[in-house]
Amino acid sequence: MKPVTGYQLKLFARQGAIGRKRNCRFQMISTPPVRYSLTIPDYRHGTRLERGFTLIELLVVIVIIVAATAVVAPNLGSRVRQAQLDSGAARLDALARHARTRAVLDRRPIVLTASPDGRYIYLNYTDDQAPSLNTLPLDMGASIRIQISKTGSEEEGVTFSPDGTVTETWFELSSSSGNRQLRLDPVRAKVTSGNS
Repeated sequence: MKPVTGYQLKLFARQGAIGRKRNCRFQMISTPPVRYSLTIPDYRHGTRLERGFTLIELLVVIVIIVAATAVVAPNLGSRVRQAQLDSGAARLDALARHARTRAVLDRRPIVLTASPDGRYIYLNYTDDQAPSLNTLPLDMGASIRIQISKTGSEEEGVTFSPDGTVTETWFELSSSSGNRQLRLDPVRAKVTSGNS
């Protein structure tokens, strides 16, 4: 028995009463045959059935991205190191203001000292029998070092008086990108750039 491929069978019914079928008939309807064929894309004439990126196009885009990165990347290194110096100066300013405030509130002198390698900054009371300040040392980071130089006094560190004053002090922050001179204002205990 051969199947019918180009025709459909449809059932037509007229309903007169509910639930009953009357005058049912079958009708053969002609439909166009469906063509199934394997088409092989013809690349000779430049027509492609599927769109996508070729390997050459992807390589060109990668080369452009690498070239743009090579131009921009060397400039970012110095900016990052300058940002580290800015961050170190801001942290030093915050610590100096904190030391001044604690000296005024506790009515005792507080000394700010740097570690021998210049990476850490400590706050302590000047008298030995006093309890510690319970503050963690300020870590300047792996790439930044600090050096303290005072004017007029030979004692180690910067002393914040209970009246809120401090001796004029210069800090030098150094990193691989350069040095920055900072000045500690004796009245306001504010760290400013050496130029201002």
